Amino acid sequence: MTIQQLTTTERLAKAREAAKSKREKKAAAILARANGKIIAAEKRAQAREELEILFEQERALVLEKIARARKALGVRKNEDNPIGITRLIEQWKMESFLRISGIY
Repeated sequence: MTIQQLTTTERLAKAREAAKSKREKKAAAILARANGKIIAAEKRAQAREELEILFEQERALVLEKIARARKALGVRKNEDNPIGITRLIEQWKMESFLRISGIY
C-alpha cells in the first residue's frame, strides 16, 4: 500500500509509531553518552592515581639516594649539599623524569 491509499487514522498511527521509535533511540543515545562519560572519568581518575603513586615512588628513590650520598661524604644535617651532590641530584631527577615518561 502506498501512503495515498492509507486512511488518515492509519497514517497517524504510523507517524506516532515512528515518533515513538525516534524518541526511544534518542533516549538510548543520551544514556549511552552519559555512561561513556562516567567510564572515561573513572579511567582518568585511575590513571591520575597511578601516576601520582609513580611520582611518589620516584621522589622517595631520589631522596634515598641523596641521603646515602650525604652520609657517604659525611655531610651534617644543617649543612648545604656539596656541589657534587647537587649535580647528582639534578641527574637523578632527570633520570627519574625519563623513567616516568617511559623513555629510560
